[in-house]
Amino acid sequence: MSILEIIGFIASLLGIWLATRSHVLTWPLQLIASLLYVWLFFDAKLFGESLLQFVYAALAIYGWWMWKRSATDHSLPISRLGRRQWLLINGAGLLLTLLVTRFQVQFLPTDLPLLDSGIFVFGLIAQWMQARKKIENWPYWIALDLIASGVYAYKGLHLTAVLYVILTALAISGWISWRKEIKNETSCV
Repeated sequence: MSILEIIGFIASLLGIWLATRSHVLTWPLQLIASLLYVWLFFDAKLFGESLLQFVYAALAIYGWWMWKRSATDHSLPISRLGRRQWLLINGAGLLLTLLVTRFQVQFLPTDLPLLDSGIFVFGLIAQWMQARKKIENWPYWIALDLIASGVYAYKGLHLTAVLYVILTALAISGWISWRKEIKNETSCV
């Protein structure tokens, strides 16, 4: 356990807790946590997750911009994916997972290529959905956080494994909170 892992742990917890409340400050905290985890995962030879954290950092800037803009003009309410969007996203996610797995097997010294690739691809999808305030981001996070916690425990990142179990609980809380918020928004219309 390093000081970077401890700081990343705290920033992640606070950032996701703020996301469950649709608070814009989730994004700068997620940016900090992501940049710290780039190094931690690279050092653990979790190359997909390392790259994922780098992309999360970029998506955190995008999410910050989207949510900050929405705070002034209310242009980004919580919404749902359409059936066609859901099918397209998941089909593309499965295909990309297989392609990234193939790349990792051929070019990187990883021992968990399928799990690492799946977390990478579907993590990008979940982060994009969160930035767009799509309620479906939460079930994705629940599944991804549970899988990731096992991977991190296996790789000896025990504090990070605990973090992802806690993030699972926060994702459940976020899903419940956003469902209430979307119900309130539709009943007011």
